[in-house]
Amino acid sequence: MRRIVFLPDKPIDRPGDLFFDLVRALGLENFEIDAKPGGADFVAFIGKERAERQLGHRPKTGPQDMNLGGAEVYVLPSTAPELRGRFYEGVWRRFAAHVLRRDLAVRDEYKGMAPEAIKKALDEKRHAFGVLCANLVYDFNLGSIIRTANAFLAGEVVIYGRRKADLRGAMGSYVYENLVHIPDAAALDAFVADRGYTTVCFEETAAAVPLAELEWPPKPLMIFGQEGPGVPAELLERAALTAHIPQYGSIRSLNVSVAAGIAMYDWLRLATLA
Repeated sequence: MRRIVFLPDKPIDRPGDLFFDLVRALGLENFEIDAKPGGADFVAFIGKERAERQLGHRPKTGPQDMNLGGAEVYVLPSTAPELRGRFYEGVWRRFAAHVLRRDLAVRDEYKGMAPEAIKKALDEKRHAFGVLCANLVYDFNLGSIIRTANAFLAGEVVIYGRRKADLRGAMGSYVYENLVHIPDAAALDAFVADRGYTTVCFEETAAAVPLAELEWPPKPLMIFGQEGPGVPAELLERAALTAHIPQYGSIRSLNVSVAAGIAMYDWLRLATLA
C-alpha cells in the first residue's frame, strides 16, 4: 500500500464526521494526518483552503499537475456533512481507485483488472445497438446515459453537437465505452451509412408508436434529446422510426436517462428472445 498524507482544512475526527468510515470503506490503510509530505506517495488536501495556500491558486477537486516532495497531489472535498458537495463520494472513490490501481465500482469478475483490459473484454461481446445523445448544452443526464449504456453493453455512445460534456453522471464508466463525437447532421448521415444503423428517435410526436408496438431493427441507433429541448429537428427528420414510452401520471415527460434505460433494456430483451 502506497503511503498517503492527508492535509485537512478542518479537524476531521470530531463527532459526526465521516472521514474514517469512508477511508476504511475504500480500503485506504497506510495513511497519516497532518504529517510532513516527505516520503509520501500521495498528498491529499481535504478541502481547498489549505490547498490554495500551498499551491498558490484555488484548485478544483481531483488530481493536481504538480507534486510536493515527490508525492502526487490530490484535492478532495470535505467529508463533513455541512461542507461536502454533491459529488464528494465519487471524487473520493476515484482517488482510492488511483491509489489502489484498481476500479472500485466494477463487478467482481473485473476487479483487479486495468481499465484498458476491462474495455477490451467488453469490446469482445458488445451488442449491436448504439445510443446517440444530443448535447446542445451541458447536461448531467448524458453521463447517466453513458453509465446505462455500459450496463446494457451498447456498441457505442454517440455525442451529437457539442464535444465537451458533463460526464459526472457516468461515475467513471466512460473509460470503458466507445464514445464517438458527431458535430452535425451531415456527419451523422455519413456515420449512419458507414455503420449500417437504422435510426430510432424517442420523442412524443404524432408519428411516434408506443414502445410496445415498435418493431425493433436488428441494428438500431437510439436517439435521445435533452431535458427541455428534446430531440433536435434535424435528427427527427432523419429518423427511420420514431417511438415514445407511454406514461400514466401527471408529469409531461420522463427523465431522458430513464427513458434511455427503458429503451435499451427493451431492445436487449427482445434480441435475446430471438
